[in-house]
Amino acid sequence: LVCSGGRQSMLLMFLRHSSTAFTLARAPVLNGHPLAPATRARHHAVVAREIAFVAQSEARCEPFAATRARPLGDWFAQEDALRILMSQAESCRRLDEDAPPGSETQRWEVVTPIEFPGMVARSVTPMDIRVDAAADRPTLSISSGASETQCSGGPGWAQALLSRIGEIATTVSSNTVDVQEDEGGGLTVVSRVKLTVKLSIPTLLLPPFVPAGPFERSGSESLQKLLDRDMGTVLGRFREGYLTWATGD
Repeated sequence: LVCSGGRQSMLLMFLRHSSTAFTLARAPVLNGHPLAPATRARHHAVVAREIAFVAQSEARCEPFAATRARPLGDWFAQEDALRILMSQAESCRRLDEDAPPGSETQRWEVVTPIEFPGMVARSVTPMDIRVDAAADRPTLSISSGASETQCSGGPGWAQALLSRIGEIATTVSSNTVDVQEDEGGGLTVVSRVKLTVKLSIPTLLLPPFVPAGPFERSGSESLQKLLDRDMGTVLGRFREGYLTWATGD
């Protein structure tokens, strides 16, 4: 799911909606660091504080019955199935088109736009997908690589900040999509996501006497909303895609 695998796009979304992040975004781009305050060369390096935003979510689709003629595992390996999981992005494309058929790993690229006042930032993220196409209990494991941010419009300092956001942020994420059986014998597709984003913020903008807790709670809530917003809908489309594909329509 791009909403969980596109880590930098989620960070950009947080910057777009968080008043705390908006304050940070207004900091000048000086001294080779997007958040560094104006200092003379003889001053010591800026000391930074680290704050962490954490979110996790589980979503599932409505139960359905798989067909023997076209196993669910075969659907998990279809490019159309993966495109559905990445359908919240502006665009997606496979990067390893020369990979042999039936390959357990695939590499994709997704592009996610985030609109700011007067400008648009696009997060370009490579995604590594491992497919375990077991007939009855297939699994997808999705992980994101280092993202690149491309900006258009807006002031130069804002473009510089967003294009270098990876220098002040580190992320750890995991996303597993698998299949479970309910009490009635029906199958349901389940996605489990955990995301942690850490920002290194100069103490000039977040002094030691200011508690980090409120910032971390606000950021974590923003990320949680992003995780929860679309995952159920996407899994519903994934379910419908399989049922259509399985009947040959």
